[in-house]
Amino acid sequence: MRNTTEKGLWLVHLGGIVGFLLAGSLVAHDTWILPNRPRAVPGQQVAFDLTSGMAFPANEVGVKPDRLARASGKLGEKVFDLALEVKGKKALRLKARFSKPGIAAVWVESKPRALELKPAEVKEYLEEVGSWDSVGRKWESAGSGRWRESYSKHAKTYLRVGRPDADDSWSRPVGMDLELVPESDPTKISAGKELGLRLVKNGRPVPDLAVGLVAANAKTGSLSKTDSEGRVRFRFPQSGWWLIRATLLEPSSRPDRDWESRFTTLTVFVTAK
Repeated sequence: MRNTTEKGLWLVHLGGIVGFLLAGSLVAHDTWILPNRPRAVPGQQVAFDLTSGMAFPANEVGVKPDRLARASGKLGEKVFDLALEVKGKKALRLKARFSKPGIAAVWVESKPRALELKPAEVKEYLEEVGSWDSVGRKWESAGSGRWRESYSKHAKTYLRVGRPDADDSWSRPVGMDLELVPESDPTKISAGKELGLRLVKNGRPVPDLAVGLVAANAKTGSLSKTDSEGRVRFRFPQSGWWLIRATLLEPSSRPDRDWESRFTTLTVFVTAK
């Protein structure tokens, strides 16, 4: 469960991301991308802020452009690169212009980055991402005390452009390594309603993995696990922006790494009833 009082150590994870280590204990900052409006009209330019922090949806730490592996948008079947507008201390601003009605997807992925954790930091990290009972206990029983990890970040959001007719492009993965895929239109969620999601790695379902849900300006969130087909459902009790997040940890085949991780986030806007 996310808690803003958690101490910690790593920073910037962009749905592809930047990260750096701080002296001290571990902090798994969330990284997300948000548009400056949840809806746009065709032809209107939209700005997207990419940031990392512990107080969603506030901008806290910007992502360095050279850490990005990909920053893309999609409307219908057309995929395009996002333009860099501002490199700031609190957010990296990207922009796009959508020419026709539809449900636009926008996503960012980072290059892999390495880190090492001290044994005392590992439990806090794994509890934060909901993996202590699975990955953590196996690591603890192995007894090596070593934690060398390569991680990448993946962040996505959706935007409603104009009045779409029958655009169901939201139901298909955009191609991120780890991705939350909606099972109903993510731009038509209202307070009190549910959204079903599929968690997929390279298009394949990820079962039995913790997925977190955090409301805007909330100090804590909740965790649910995907079922055998990688599905999970969330109910949104209030309007505003919400963050959905998951972390997949797997043993590494590289001799200089013990683990490989993928972080993924999805932001959705919930309207009032």
